[in-house]
Amino acid sequence: MILLVLVIPLHSQQAQEKDLCSQLVTLVERDQQYRGTNDIIADHVNQVLDSLIQAKGLTPQQFEALPAQEQGPTKQLAIKIAGQQMKPIITNDSLAQLKLALDLENTKTLIDLVQKHGWLTSKNLGCSQSSKTVLIFRHAPKVYWEQVREIIENEKAANRISGYEYYVIDNHLKGRPPMTKKYADFTNE
Repeated sequence: MILLVLVIPLHSQQAQEKDLCSQLVTLVERDQQYRGTNDIIADHVNQVLDSLIQAKGLTPQQFEALPAQEQGPTKQLAIKIAGQQMKPIITNDSLAQLKLALDLENTKTLIDLVQKHGWLTSKNLGCSQSSKTVLIFRHAPKVYWEQVREIIENEKAANRISGYEYYVIDNHLKGRPPMTKKYADFTNE
């Protein structure tokens, strides 16, 4: 009997965490539904990278033989250029309206989840699938900004949100001025 009393709550907690994981994954998948492009970014990055390597007078094999620190800036430039070449999915007002409707629904859902459970990420829940929950609040419509601000301030005070997540969401709530920090600036967390 004592064993059942100990096992049942543990099983219930694991089921709840699995459900939260699937909710987070669904939110992020929906968030990206009308964002991005129909193109595959890897194809563009590889084409640009090949071109940059050739412009440096190197063969692909010579470039791969370079230390990672020397390859990094060229790879980052390839990603930046490739991203500029890609055409967005949103090309008309009806798709933009669908995106806004999803953003409204996703933001409200995440607000409710965070108010009930605290800051949620796939990492702190131990989810098998990775999900960037931060994207939901990064795309929060203005109507929810006050609530999102309150949440991130509370979560920061409780030390449940990473500095990077806070920074990215805070930037959005300030109207997206140029970001002066990168993810690497927050790796000490």
